[in-house]
Amino acid sequence: MQKQLVLGIIILAFASLGCADHIARPDLAERIATGSPPPILDVRSEGEYAESHVPGAVHVPFHSVWSRSDEIPTRDGEPLVVYCEHGPRAGLARAGLWMLGAGDVLFLEGHMTAWKKDGLPVESAQAAD
Repeated sequence: MQKQLVLGIIILAFASLGCADHIARPDLAERIATGSPPPILDVRSEGEYAESHVPGAVHVPFHSVWSRSDEIPTRDGEPLVVYCEHGPRAGLARAGLWMLGAGDVLFLEGHMTAWKKDGLPVESAQAAD
């Protein structure tokens, strides 16, 4: 078990060394508004997602990336945008996605905290249904 933990930490460290870029909030908001958003993945808890999320985001909690990888949105030639509330869970999800062989993964700059602070559009789980 300790070997797996050490390996996981090494992989996380490697995956975070310059491998992930960011997409600016205004850029993502504009792409959503014009109907051409990239695939977006919200890796927060179910309650956080239900309360508010980036429009069009698919919800797969960070700890379920492996078991629910078939639900993760992808589109050829498009990076996947991943976010959580502040960043750590998105980093863990990004490491898992990297291990699964995902292509380009971008973090939402400032994550959901900054998105909401900027007053950018959100959906709730009730409105998305």
